[in-house]
Amino acid sequence: MHPNVLLTALTSLIALIFAALMAHRFVTRQQPYYLVWCLGMLWYAIATGSEALGAASGWSPTLYKLWYLSGAIGVAAYLGAGTLFLHRDPPFGSLAVICVLGASVPALATNHLDIGFLGLGSAILLGVVLTFRPSRFAEAATAILLVASVAATYRILTGATIDPTLLPTSPEQIVSGQAFDADTRALTPPFNIAGALILILGAALSALQILRNRSVSTRLMANVLIAVGALIPSVASGLTRFGVTSVFFAGELLGLVCIFVGFLLSARVS
Repeated sequence: MHPNVLLTALTSLIALIFAALMAHRFVTRQQPYYLVWCLGMLWYAIATGSEALGAASGWSPTLYKLWYLSGAIGVAAYLGAGTLFLHRDPPFGSLAVICVLGASVPALATNHLDIGFLGLGSAILLGVVLTFRPSRFAEAATAILLVASVAATYRILTGATIDPTLLPTSPEQIVSGQAFDADTRALTPPFNIAGALILILGAALSALQILRNRSVSTRLMANVLIAVGALIPSVASGLTRFGVTSVFFAGELLGLVCIFVGFLLSARVS
């Protein structure tokens, strides 16, 4: 079996275990961020599982759409939404609104005005909630994400066109969104850029607060690992645009392991 198939299959298995752990924590502790992170990890498991299946037996349009919906649309967005339940203070909510605004810029810059203006509208709505009901900001952001996810799923399943010649044909090739039309690819940034930024900022802010208060060093390491884990897959994915593809699948696994270990460490001191 090709090493890339093994790497992605292992990543999918770890993500599935992580999702099950999050589901158990939600049932026992009733904290909403566990449920949202469970969804994020479930999307991670499905995305990397799709990569393993595609590399092992070939890519089909259906499998490709499943990978795109779970990986490009789902993972970072839901992990970021879960972070909002941990940082409920208005200043962090303001940072989240800025992240959503920034994630709308690529669609506007590429003349995909419908997607860009919907992103801007979401940011404005979140700003209103932050002003008048800041205690409900995380719930409002998650509700908007759910609605946007359903809309994106409908659009991809019913209207997206795929160029079969651009699908990977061997395990060495990296799957990307290039097989979709430009309108479909424009859906991605509002989800994954905003989500990844919120996740990284949340972990970094926690680490800074712990350093300032000289609190438990284990918790500091946990937050650093979560921030690094969120960053690694983004860097590995970005390197593929410059022809560096050898670290992509290892980056997915390493990033997930860092987040998983960070969570386990934070659970020990919570």
